[in-house]
Amino acid sequence: MRGMIERVAAVLKAQDNNMAASIHHYEAMARAAIAAMREPTDAMMEVGQMWNSHRWQAMIDAALEEK
Repeated sequence: MRGMIERVAAVLKAQDNNMAASIHHYEAMARAAIAAMREPTDAMMEVGQMWNSHRWQAMIDAALEEK
């Protein structure tokens, strides 16, 4: 199974018309996008009432640590 960074990078690459960009470019963009989601919004916290922000942050951190 591919990690979250690879999944997001693949989607970014598929949506981009820049054929010259390397996969490393998309992986860096994916890492930045995932990191931006580290702080859950109020709406996200409402939907996931059983979750706390620390658990969400730990899940994002785990995604960012995947190789």
